[in-house]
Amino acid sequence: MSIDFFKILGNLSSFIVIIPLLLSITKFKSLNTIQIRLLHLLILVFIVESISNILWRKKINNLPVYHFFTVIQFLLIINIYREVLSYIYSKSFFIIIGIGFIIFAIINTVFLQNLYTFNSNATTVLGVLVVFFSLSYFYVLLKEAKYSPLENNPMFWINSGFLIYFSSSLILFYINNSMFKGSTEASYLVWGLHAVVNIVLMIFYTVAIAVKPDKQF
Repeated sequence: MSIDFFKILGNLSSFIVIIPLLLSITKFKSLNTIQIRLLHLLILVFIVESISNILWRKKINNLPVYHFFTVIQFLLIINIYREVLSYIYSKSFFIIIGIGFIIFAIINTVFLQNLYTFNSNATTVLGVLVVFFSLSYFYVLLKEAKYSPLENNPMFWINSGFLIYFSSSLILFYINNSMFKGSTEASYLVWGLHAVVNIVLMIFYTVAIAVKPDKQF
């Protein structure tokens, strides 16, 4: 596959967020709490992708944007999980995790990976934590005494998207960093696969917004 194809795939991955975002706006009055929290994340992704692409086209290093994005993204993801995981984790648990991640991200940026370097350390920790939250949510579903149809549960779709995206990203980033250093064609392949996984995540987001939930969370 040509490099041009991967560039097109990357552009599609960047702006496909517009679909669930527009759907969220048109359905705003009927969204429940979880869907509104997802909307906050969609707005952040849209803003970051827009700024990142503008900087890239102007040949300005856009990596500093992702240092800030990683922290804000994690806090918004915690906000999505804190209610649905309140059965097994206390409010203080999420506060400690959130503050701990912010401190780690700052230390990483100041001492290990500066603003003009890809913050792979923080991104990896983010991925591990979100996979942990995702598996915890599936555990909560299994422990529920009352059966409810999952296809109408926005959190089920969000959580499934998170698990697929972040677990896949961890593997892809590891492969790129450990096996394909300096190999441009192989790196394009890895980032192309990452773009595909991101598109899948946006499809899950779209379904999460489209469904009509049976309850508040």
